[in-house]
Amino acid sequence: MTPNTEARTFYIMDACVVIDFVNTEKDILKLFAEFMGPFYIVSPVIEEINGIDGEKELVELGFSVIEPEIEDAYKAGESLGPLSFQDWICLLTAKRHGFTCVTNDKKLREVCNQEGVRTLWGLGFIVELYKAGGITYEHAICIARKIHESNPKHISNKIFEKFNKDISSLGK
Repeated sequence: MTPNTEARTFYIMDACVVIDFVNTEKDILKLFAEFMGPFYIVSPVIEEINGIDGEKELVELGFSVIEPEIEDAYKAGESLGPLSFQDWICLLTAKRHGFTCVTNDKKLREVCNQEGVRTLWGLGFIVELYKAGGITYEHAICIARKIHESNPKHISNKIFEKFNKDISSLGK
């Protein structure tokens, strides 16, 4: 398989999605970087992720770690409402740079949509990797199933069924 070099979307990941991949198949993150282009994580989000050896390992897995802009950090620190500081930083960084926010957090998705920031479910990221030619159909299904089984609260049957429908519509 070779990387798709057409126009690329830039992605920023929330901790919940990274945790799902770290808990199931960490090395798939390298394929995302190779086949889909750069993807980012904001440094304050790293502390929320167990199962990795910090920034160095994330870079080895293909992430570009970026520092939030000072204005965004102040705004996130002052913001009230349904999001954590780290979620606000993720959203504000995505908005500033035109990134698509990859998250399974329903509240973060809702606020991103209100702010005009594109979002993608974590399982949707697997669909995008399949479309880019970086993973086989069978491997995509296997990883999605593992994520669903390890995190059924956030990756519900309904979300998993939507993933199956989306990837099946692309054919094997």
